[in-house]
Amino acid sequence: MNKTVILGIDGWYPQVDGGTNVVLSYRENLKKVCDCEIVAPSYGKKADEEGEREYCSGVFHNFSLGVPFISFRNSFPGFDRRLKKFLNEKKPCLLHAHSPFAICGYFSRYGKKHKIPVVFTFHTRFKDEFMRVTHSRLATAIMMSVIMRNIRKADYVWAVSASAADALRGYGYKGEIRVMPNATDMPVATPEELATLSLRAEKEYGILPGERILIFAGRVVSVKNIGFALSVVAELKRRGFACRFFIVGGGDELEYFKKYAERVGVSDMVTFTGYIGDRQQIRSLYARADLLLFPSEFDTFGLVVMEAAACRTPSLVPEGSGAAELIKDGVTGYTQPLEVPLWADKIEHVFEGGQHDVVSSACTSVVSGWDEAVARAVEVYGEIIADYTAKHS
Repeated sequence: MNKTVILGIDGWYPQVDGGTNVVLSYRENLKKVCDCEIVAPSYGKKADEEGEREYCSGVFHNFSLGVPFISFRNSFPGFDRRLKKFLNEKKPCLLHAHSPFAICGYFSRYGKKHKIPVVFTFHTRFKDEFMRVTHSRLATAIMMSVIMRNIRKADYVWAVSASAADALRGYGYKGEIRVMPNATDMPVATPEELATLSLRAEKEYGILPGERILIFAGRVVSVKNIGFALSVVAELKRRGFACRFFIVGGGDELEYFKKYAERVGVSDMVTFTGYIGDRQQIRSLYARADLLLFPSEFDTFGLVVMEAAACRTPSLVPEGSGAAELIKDGVTGYTQPLEVPLWADKIEHVFEGGQHDVVSSACTSVVSGWDEAVARAVEVYGEIIADYTAKHS
C-alpha cells in the first residue's frame, strides 16, 4: 500500500492513555508498508516538544484550547488552516479517527469533500467517562449526542472487542461494526529476561525476594474501579493475606485514591508509582508481579492484560467484561463477578497449590503483537478503499 494513511486522535502527550499508545503502535507498523502520519491536539509548545523527545516524534499538532479545572484540552482542527494545508499536501488515501470528538467530525467533512474514506475506531465507553467528569446526566446526554453524530458520519466503524461493539450499539449506533482487536508492543519475555526485569523492580521499589506482588496498571480514575481493588486489598489484609499492591499510572484522581487507601487502612501495603513513560520500567513491574488486578468494566479491551501476560503474569478481571474476552478462567487467567469477598476468595485460591505456575505459563497465549494486528488492518484498509471507490466512482 504505497499511499498515505492519516491517524487522528483528540488527546496526546502528556495525557498518555491506551488510545494514544494504540495510535503510536499503528503508525510504527504502518510505516513499514506506507506513509503514515498522526494528527493530535497541541498541549502547548513546551508539552509538544517534550512529547516529541520522550514519547513520539513527527506528530502534527493541531490547534486546541485548555479546559478550565481539568487537564484535557479541547481540540479544534477545523480552526487550523495549517492542518488543511498539511492534508492537501499529503493526499491521504484513508483517514482513520481513533476518537469520536473533533477529529472524527473534521475527518468526515474533509473526507466527504475530497472523496476519501473515513474509518472510526471505538475504544472507550465515553458515557461512563462523561458522567465521571461532569456528574451531570444532562451534560452527559448532550456530549453523547455530539459524539454519536460524529460516529455516524464516519464511512466505516470498527470496535476493539465484541463488548465494545455491544456498548456502541447500546448508545444507539445501528450501522455495521467490524471488530478489530488491539495488540501489545511488549514481546513475550524469556526466562532470562524475566529474571533481569524482576531484579530491576526489586531494586527500584524495595521488593523483597519471595514477596507476593499484586499490580494494577492504567489511568488512576474511578471508572477503572480502583476503589474496588483497594477494598479487595483491605479484605485480604483483614484475612491476614500478606502482599503488596502496586498501582501503576497517573490520572486526575491520583491524590483521591491515595487518601482512599489511607481510609481503608491499606496505605502501608500500596505503592502509587505515578505515570511511568519508560516501557522497560513498566515491564519490570509486570515481570515481578504475581497477579494483575484489573477490575475495570469500563475498558473495552484488556490491553494491560496482554502486557502483563507477555511477562507471564496472569490477570484477574470481572466476569463478562471486555478484558474477560481474552481469558479462559483458570487456564490463561482468572475471571470473577465483581464482589469484594469473591475477589478476595479467588486471590487466596489462586495461590494455593501449584496451579498458578501453570496459568502463568499458559497466559502468554493471549498475547498478540502489533505487527499481526496492523497487517490485518492494512488488509481491511485495502478492502475499504476498493469498496469506497466503487461506491463513489
